[in-house]
Amino acid sequence: MAIRTKRVIETFLAGDLRHAESSQTRPLCLTLPPKPGTTPSDKPAVRIFLGTEAFQFRAERAFVWSIERVRDPARTYEIYLMKDFTGFERRLWLTGFTNYRFLIPELAGGRGRAIYNDTDQIYLRDPAELFDLDMDGAGVLSINDRDTSVMLIDCEKMIDLWNGRTARRVGNRELEKRMREAGLWGDLDNGWNARDAEYVPGESHLVHYTTIHSQPWRPTPQDFVYRANPAGEIWASIEREADAAGFQVFGPRHPTPDFAARASERRFETPPASRLADFKRLIEDAKAESMAYYGYDRVESLAALGDTPRTVARPESLADGAEREPVDIVAADGLAQLPDSDVAWVLDSLFSQARRAVIVAITLDESAHRATPADEIWWYQQLEAAGRRAPTRHWRLVVRKPRFGRPPKVWRWSGGALLSTTPRVWALLHYKTGHRSQTLGLAEALGWQVERKEIARAPLRYGLAMARDVFGVGSAAWPGDLKAPWPDVVVASGWLPAVAARAVRQRSGAASRLVLMGRRGGRVGESQDIAVVCRHFRVPPNPRQIETVLPPNKVAANQLTAARERWPDLFSGAAERRVVWLVGGDNAQHALDADTAGDLARRVQAQATAAGAELAVLTSRRTRDEAAEAIRQQLDAASTFVPWQPTGQADNPYLGYLAAADILVVTGESESMIAEAVATGKPVYLVPLPEAKPNLRRRVADWVATQAERDRFNARGSRRPQEGLQYACARLVDRRVFLPRRDMAALHESLVAQGVARMFGEALESWRPPAWHETEWLAQRIRAMLRLPDPDGRVVDIDADPIMVVRAG
Repeated sequence: MAIRTKRVIETFLAGDLRHAESSQTRPLCLTLPPKPGTTPSDKPAVRIFLGTEAFQFRAERAFVWSIERVRDPARTYEIYLMKDFTGFERRLWLTGFTNYRFLIPELAGGRGRAIYNDTDQIYLRDPAELFDLDMDGAGVLSINDRDTSVMLIDCEKMIDLWNGRTARRVGNRELEKRMREAGLWGDLDNGWNARDAEYVPGESHLVHYTTIHSQPWRPTPQDFVYRANPAGEIWASIEREADAAGFQVFGPRHPTPDFAARASERRFETPPASRLADFKRLIEDAKAESMAYYGYDRVESLAALGDTPRTVARPESLADGAEREPVDIVAADGLAQLPDSDVAWVLDSLFSQARRAVIVAITLDESAHRATPADEIWWYQQLEAAGRRAPTRHWRLVVRKPRFGRPPKVWRWSGGALLSTTPRVWALLHYKTGHRSQTLGLAEALGWQVERKEIARAPLRYGLAMARDVFGVGSAAWPGDLKAPWPDVVVASGWLPAVAARAVRQRSGAASRLVLMGRRGGRVGESQDIAVVCRHFRVPPNPRQIETVLPPNKVAANQLTAARERWPDLFSGAAERRVVWLVGGDNAQHALDADTAGDLARRVQAQATAAGAELAVLTSRRTRDEAAEAIRQQLDAASTFVPWQPTGQADNPYLGYLAAADILVVTGESESMIAEAVATGKPVYLVPLPEAKPNLRRRVADWVATQAERDRFNARGSRRPQEGLQYACARLVDRRVFLPRRDMAALHESLVAQGVARMFGEALESWRPPAWHETEWLAQRIRAMLRLPDPDGRVVDIDADPIMVVRAG
């Protein structure tokens, strides 16, 4: 009920900004005729009525494509899109199309059959098989008498109960009740409505992504914290097929009727001349008006181009299907005036006309006659989807929301391919050793030009700089050398470097792309940044989030070779083998007190002696003094004790010991230490530490994480949408305010299963672990997600290359 209450409040205060105002009384009809080369079937057309809304544009496209994949090539299919019908009170609906299904008998003229589908479904079998089923006198077939998300309807039998009057005035549960009481319901095979985890390969005919907060396309991230879906890859594979086929529901040769009407009536507003002020000059060409394209020969910079709304394509010029000569950059404004169903193909047209970049500026239209949702996230999703279909192009999006008496609120995004073929990378270095190792390891593995930027421990100066960025007050600069020219990519690990990285992105006008690592710094939300987290962190998934087994690190073969040469005499050489024990210490989950440290030291020393090995023990910043002393007291005279010192010091032999070791023993609470040990390619033994007594914050975090994962179920057995306490706690976890406990046991089990580590037990033995190249794999994934431009070596000169700007009007 909370999500409904939220939407009622939103619409009361600002109107229903998520749905276009429409006078639509009839659905849009898509016809899939028999395929060329086939003899048309004499069977009736398969009629499918689809409940949909603007925020489900990706699901709608995947639904139609799923039918195209499996349909009878000789038969006609008619798909009716039911969206934004007039006369319905939608504020208490969970979706924007809840009651439209009960309008179908009237829309079908009270004749024949019709299938109803929600848009969050995909067909795996030909829907004609459902359409042709024997209804045995029933008016409706569905999987149960309280689930009408997939139905086969006899329109003649149902029109007296379900029609325009009842659909607009009566609730959906009451209308289902009337169906039951009239004895008109019949049972449908469950395979035609397999909900999420109910999917069975080879048996399910249709998959229904009914758990709203696990829908793979994440339609409303402002309402839910999304989880993974057990059948999510099926949907994703269908969308990839649609992308590869260049499929769109509508297109330049078959736009929506509203698009064609608006174009013929010229119902598009011309952007005011003041919006052109940032261009140096508009090309005065006699052919400009007749071509409906306006070209600008120079702009100050790509970032400046994204600062002010520009002009955009005249719709009829795109609808005529004419080929346009590509230019380097296309800038667009005015797309908010297009019907929402036409935005996707218009963006595809713009991307096809740009060799390097597309710039889109949107002013959110809150008028009563808007054609698209007045929502910045919806526009981001449109650009992100279009950019994915054109992977070699860069894109920028600027969304403005006018505010009475104040400057407009502005959102900026960038995505797609990087413009530079030789990207500049900033590595923001934290004072903590583990974060530094992760940042440098990944930044250098990317293989691009890296500049190291120290993030100093200066809370007051950071606070003043954050106030400047968030509230626009003062003029404080960030400590360190964080100033223009801005980098293409920023790599950061840890909370404070992540804050600084976001400040860089904001000050660069979203031109800098961020790679954020760790539990505190990794959330990306709805952006084109990249988060890197370990699987055992148990944080919510995100399409821009890469999960690894271990964090990246700076230990590489060449560094170990250099360290071996730098510190050749760390061990006496009296023993055949060398064992190095890396000792961690206290953190939020684990504790290493003096008793535990002393007991572990006795066991490690005994096993090293039994193995005929010389032992060296290295402590860390988190090792308590009393624990370090307890370890020292248990060591033999031949063993070496090395107290912690910052890795940045020139005489720190840490890498030297890693290089010289034959066997490594690591306390199991630190992913960073484990990652560095595994990266050496040597045998690694893991020593779990006891759980620490949880403090108040840890107890609160545990409670929040439990509530975030606690699902409720409705009468149909489906998970209820995330709302109320569950939603509030899930959002706190998503924003990294509170975090679940790291599942260190799962990490240890994974490393043992992959043969790169063993649990510390009765004896230390040598073995040959398999090669571990996760940091290199991660760097390749990030390079692919950042999408370097075409490998022609050409870098766009923004001040010289031509710009094409097209506009509605």
